[in-house]
Amino acid sequence: MRFAFITTMLGSPWGGSEELWGQAATRLKLDGHQVRASVQFPPGQSAKLAALVQQGIEVETQAQPSYLSGSSKYFWDRISLSTRRGYRRLKRFRPDLVVISQGHNSGGFTWAKICREASLPYVMVVHCNSELWWFHEPEIADAIAGYTSARRVFCVSQGNLRLLRLQVGDPLLHGEVVWNPYNVSTEPVPAWPDEKVWRLASVARLDPAPKGQDILLQLLARSEWRERPVELNLYGSGPCERTLRRMAELLQVKNVHFRGHLNNVRAIWEQNHMLVLPSRYEGLPLAIVEAMWCGRPATVTDVAGNAELCTEGETGFVAPAATLASFADTMERAWQKRADWRRMGEVARARAESQIPKDPISLFCARLKECASEKVDAPLSAR
Repeated sequence: MRFAFITTMLGSPWGGSEELWGQAATRLKLDGHQVRASVQFPPGQSAKLAALVQQGIEVETQAQPSYLSGSSKYFWDRISLSTRRGYRRLKRFRPDLVVISQGHNSGGFTWAKICREASLPYVMVVHCNSELWWFHEPEIADAIAGYTSARRVFCVSQGNLRLLRLQVGDPLLHGEVVWNPYNVSTEPVPAWPDEKVWRLASVARLDPAPKGQDILLQLLARSEWRERPVELNLYGSGPCERTLRRMAELLQVKNVHFRGHLNNVRAIWEQNHMLVLPSRYEGLPLAIVEAMWCGRPATVTDVAGNAELCTEGETGFVAPAATLASFADTMERAWQKRADWRRMGEVARARAESQIPKDPISLFCARLKECASEKVDAPLSAR
């Protein structure tokens, strides 16, 4: 079979949303299928993209589109010549399936239109969604056509899929949830750290708009938290590191540490007791999945897929909203039950073993092969 992967990721050459399509492309190539990829950044800008090329996957770079407004409102007559050539190469390749991977709920509609015009079957992948993102005119027409004509619409959480159905105004009966690959082994959990100081870990891109690190810093600035034996460790890199450092200085929060990005996720949980993730919007954070495999509880906000894995009072604590007041109330509840954190981590690990697939890439590749093999007689939107 022939598979074409198209990513609409902007802002950086590789992000967490790239792991699903990148690892799937590698697996399909190793299985003997023909695979091509179209990306926004040259392979030389990312070791992960360069590795795809070394594995024999043809990777071409998309030219940046000319935007009229928003992330996907651009038209054919504004697209550069090099991008048009990419469309023509896609048509000549004649893939059995095109996989359009979007970091958010939009960005791939022009590619979907090309696929429809060329009679190329395609699927759409949505890695994140938010109640802040609604389709305006004329983008709503592109969204409806793009999603309803896809063979599948893959979202990374039930919450994202439910919201997408509202945003498109369609039941999207061909929508389903797919698991992202995670970066931690399923071997026995790390030993529980000593409890002289309770260590909270935020494992997320340093970007408070989605990840809410500003809420954590304001929480620790409260008088009751200043007096407690607590440390906050921020793991990750991102565009707002300097902003967050200045915020910590302004608030005079002394017990926060910027640990940078660590590839060894297990090492994070050898040192920390609980994940704290006051997200404002999400897909389904790998940080929660990885914390569960490492036997650690979590305190999260009830957005997207967070509460699909973290259960209040069982595997952690769930704040109803991503506000300082709501998260502070939930963290106070968590603090009063800190003697139960270890037990909650054990329950989280057991739930990971029963609910989270150990090889999500294999499952995703199987679904892609099924989509490529489908014979669709009725309109795709009517299935």
